[in-house]
Amino acid sequence: MNPIYEKGTGEGVGHSLKTFLRRFNDICDDHVNSGRATAFAFIFYDFCDSSLQTILRDQGVFAQLDRLAGKKLTIFYLHTGSKHAVTRFNREFLKKLDIERDVRPPCVVFFKIADETVHDIAAFELDHTDLIHGFKELYDVIRTYVEGAALHKSKVPNWARSAMGLVSRAALEEVIKHALGSWM
Repeated sequence: MNPIYEKGTGEGVGHSLKTFLRRFNDICDDHVNSGRATAFAFIFYDFCDSSLQTILRDQGVFAQLDRLAGKKLTIFYLHTGSKHAVTRFNREFLKKLDIERDVRPPCVVFFKIADETVHDIAAFELDHTDLIHGFKELYDVIRTYVEGAALHKSKVPNWARSAMGLVSRAALEEVIKHALGSWM
C-alpha cells in the first residue's frame, strides 16, 4: 500500500505528491526489479464516499491490505482533501486507460508494466459503501487479483478490461502529471 499525500514530506510509507509525480516510473521499476511487486493498482474513490476514505485511513485495514498485496501487488491511492483533484484524476486516468465508460469510482484498477508499456489493465467497480461490507469487498477484489483468479467480465460481475490493451508508460505518466499537477 502506497498512499500519495497531497501535503507532507512523503517520508515513511507512501509518497508526497511531488515525489510521486517525479518518480512514478522509477517507483514501478524499483518494485518490479526488487521483487516487491509484479503488478500495480490504483484505488479510485468518489470524494464524497467517506466510508472508503475511512477504510483507507484505518491502520489495521492498511496493514491487512498491505499483507494481502504482498510481493505481487503495489497499491496506490490518493490521500487528499481536494475534491477537484480527486475528480480530475479519476476522470483523466480512467479515460486514458479506455475504461471510463465501463467503471465508475469507487473502483480498483489493476495493471502491469513491462518495457515501456502498461498492459493487462483490469478494473473492478466497488458496490458497497458502508464500512464493513466496503472493506470486505475491497479485500476480496484484491485477493482475487493476487491469487490470479479469472477476471473476465463475463465470469465475475463488475470486472472490466481496457479495450486498448496497451498504454505507453509515457502516456500514463503524462496523465498522472496532468491530473495531479493542479495541486502543485
